[in-house]
Amino acid sequence: MMRFLLFSLGLLVVGCTPKINAIGEPRLDILRDVESYAIASCLTKQSSPYLKDQGDAWASVIIQRMKGSLDPLTGIAEQVARESAKGEMALIRNEGGTDKPLPLLYCGEIIDKPAVRAEISKAIAMLKSSYEQ
Repeated sequence: MMRFLLFSLGLLVVGCTPKINAIGEPRLDILRDVESYAIASCLTKQSSPYLKDQGDAWASVIIQRMKGSLDPLTGIAEQVARESAKGEMALIRNEGGTDKPLPLLYCGEIIDKPAVRAEISKAIAMLKSSYEQ
């Protein structure tokens, strides 16, 4: 009986997870847009004026092409700001022994932070019907 319950629970969890594309398949438009918006939002939080400008321009492109309400993006931007405020920048040690910040790596991987991923999942659920049309 216990095995049956665990098996059933496993099927339920698998059925509720979003479709993951195989290697070589393009991401779904909705996933591309919300993940890209999170990365772009992260870039706008960096100290470099160039990165801020690029993040702002990228976010503008996403907003112009996306489908549905912009409201779900607010939660993503807020969570990215909270993560960025933690100061956990990716670093690499230079040959000279000093740390070099890697904001592009940090922002590219911010979508994998659990709190940001949760906001991305919420946004996808809210926007799903708009992208299916």
